[in-house]
Amino acid sequence: MPTSNLVALLRLDIGDTAGEMLNDEYLSRCVTRAVYAVNKDNGSSFSVEGDEIIPDPAGEQRELLLLKAHVNVCSLMRSITANVFSFKSGDKSVDKTKQPSYWADLQGDLEKEYRERTKKSAPDGGLVDDPDSGIMIAPALKPVIYESGIVEDENAALG
Repeated sequence: MPTSNLVALLRLDIGDTAGEMLNDEYLSRCVTRAVYAVNKDNGSSFSVEGDEIIPDPAGEQRELLLLKAHVNVCSLMRSITANVFSFKSGDKSVDKTKQPSYWADLQGDLEKEYRERTKKSAPDGGLVDDPDSGIMIAPALKPVIYESGIVEDENAALG
């Protein structure tokens, strides 16, 4: 699936179908970051090669990618709006200083929804790397089995 397809769906989700708020480069980056986050959180194996997501995400996987990309957009918008202004002239005033907190609130709500949906769809019974719950998922652990035995080293006693 081309990332541009997910960018178009993401534009619909964020209400920016005309492309006035963010350009495709920003949204493509948000989608790419979402792919790697969903892989980590859900145990999936998507990869981004050029403008393609392989294999094609479908159903709940696609929705998780879009939801995580939306979270990434909120994070990006918090950064963009961090240095907004407030001014007053006579009886008119403009205050944009609350924008970052609004984006932060939306990001928190979407993160919560993402964690809940990921827990429901996770193949390992819903374990998600979630610092709030105290659960931390270790990367794939592989046990090593050693056979017991004695190895004599002639030089050990001389050491």
